[in-house]
Amino acid sequence: MSANAVVIGLGSNLKNKVANLRLALSHIKKIPGIKVKSISAIYESSAQVPQKSLSEWNLDFLNAAVLVEVSDSVSPDQLLQNLKKIEKAMGRTTAEVWAPRIIDLDILYWEGINLNESHLKIPHVRLLDRPFALLPMLDIYPDAKIVKPSWAQGWISSKPFETCKSEKYFWPKLVGIVNVTTDSFSDGSEKLNFDKINQLMISGADIIELGAESTRPGAKPVSVETEWYNLKSALDYLSSLPKSDLKSEIEIGIDSYKPSVIAKCLEYFKVDYINDVTGFHDSEMKHLLKISGRKGIVMHSLSVPPNPNELLTDDQNPVDLLSKWWQFKKLELLAFGINENQLIFDPGIGFGKTKQQNLFLLKNLDMFHTIQDDIFIGHSRKSYQSLYSNRLAESRDLETALMTADLNLAYVQYLRLHDLETQKIGLRFK
Repeated sequence: MSANAVVIGLGSNLKNKVANLRLALSHIKKIPGIKVKSISAIYESSAQVPQKSLSEWNLDFLNAAVLVEVSDSVSPDQLLQNLKKIEKAMGRTTAEVWAPRIIDLDILYWEGINLNESHLKIPHVRLLDRPFALLPMLDIYPDAKIVKPSWAQGWISSKPFETCKSEKYFWPKLVGIVNVTTDSFSDGSEKLNFDKINQLMISGADIIELGAESTRPGAKPVSVETEWYNLKSALDYLSSLPKSDLKSEIEIGIDSYKPSVIAKCLEYFKVDYINDVTGFHDSEMKHLLKISGRKGIVMHSLSVPPNPNELLTDDQNPVDLLSKWWQFKKLELLAFGINENQLIFDPGIGFGKTKQQNLFLLKNLDMFHTIQDDIFIGHSRKSYQSLYSNRLAESRDLETALMTADLNLAYVQYLRLHDLETQKIGLRFK
């Protein structure tokens, strides 16, 4: 890049930290003379606080970095002033230096510039002492002309999952798919088998998601009785497992758009997530989400199962279309009385989009910067992968892992997967 390559550090340890980082990015994109080129993964780190500081100051930070191209007309002082305006607009107040903050924006590095002013030092004066700043920067600009510490050299060459001190990737919640049906597009079986549940638990699933009706293209609907019977069998099995720390940490999701099925699941079992591929179109589904207080995964779709003839228009950016859809869908659900903290946005990879549109969405998640809610991505083994692979769906874990490694995790809070081990490798090599 030119001498105008600049790295901005972002940090937050108050309220919805992921949303704060995204909102700050949306503001940065509006600064005149700025062009965002790349965004790092999110890192989690412990707060740096004095020994005798208030206990409520000890809140973990989320940190990221943004690589921007700055025009010659923008000076370091002008950029700093714009960043301070963003901090103020987002609600940051003048506080003690170690106090928690809703957003913290710093100029970490400016190619070709060294400054040592009282109000601004470039590179940042503490850059080499702060892994939570340096690691995100090296993610997006490893060729920065600085003397890198030995541990940072190792990071560039190997990128271990656990980094120095307490810094680590802020991983999404891993959602393990259990298709309790013989009609799944990739892993259905002739009989119900719960070995998959055990495998996902051992592999470190945060959420076990049970589905008993295939939504693959051309799938035949199943009756309410059959769907409930199969889900109940799986839920009974989960309930019968010996109590253990491993089991107690796992949450349960139900993938169904039928109100009577969801009502029975909620009545008889502990359910944490309701995944509705119709986007809670049915008023009874909205009511169940409202009264249950559970998390709702609200997916965009044009038809269920997907109809190859019902697709998003190709004359507009699919991110813009989905962002507008979410704006109206969210207002609809809030007006129904559902709490905002229940809502999770799912762009619906494979539903109502061309293969090219699905691939574009996955490679440009940062364009969803106007969406401040948690984002759920279900990209595992789906047909967009036929653009670069001719293998059958059940054999596409490698293809999925390659895409997982390319996802911008600032925009992925939930990752829905068939096989966790391969995808964890993809996450480690981001």
